[in-house]
Amino acid sequence: MNRLCHIDGCDKPARPQRRLCQAHRTRVRRYGDPNFTQWGTADELDVELVVTERRPVQGLTRLERVLVARGLTARDVPAPEIARIVGVDPRTVERWRAKDRQAA
Repeated sequence: MNRLCHIDGCDKPARPQRRLCQAHRTRVRRYGDPNFTQWGTADELDVELVVTERRPVQGLTRLERVLVARGLTARDVPAPEIARIVGVDPRTVERWRAKDRQAA
């Protein structure tokens, strides 16, 4: 019998002889919070500070990186410079830009 994960709203099966699914177990081990995702958290003040100062910063979440890239794109900063600031490959910045164009 497969038991479901004990986290509210999770319909994944729990690991054998455990109470949590693999995804929630990993989140608890890494972050201490089973519902933490790097896409859901962004500090708007940090994002605005990076956009205005245009200097590389370590420790940005995924969402913050995307928001910084959008802010710098709006200021006509080239993709290689954005990539240097947020710590990703220039091709990643181009993919983010293409995705934003498709969504618009």
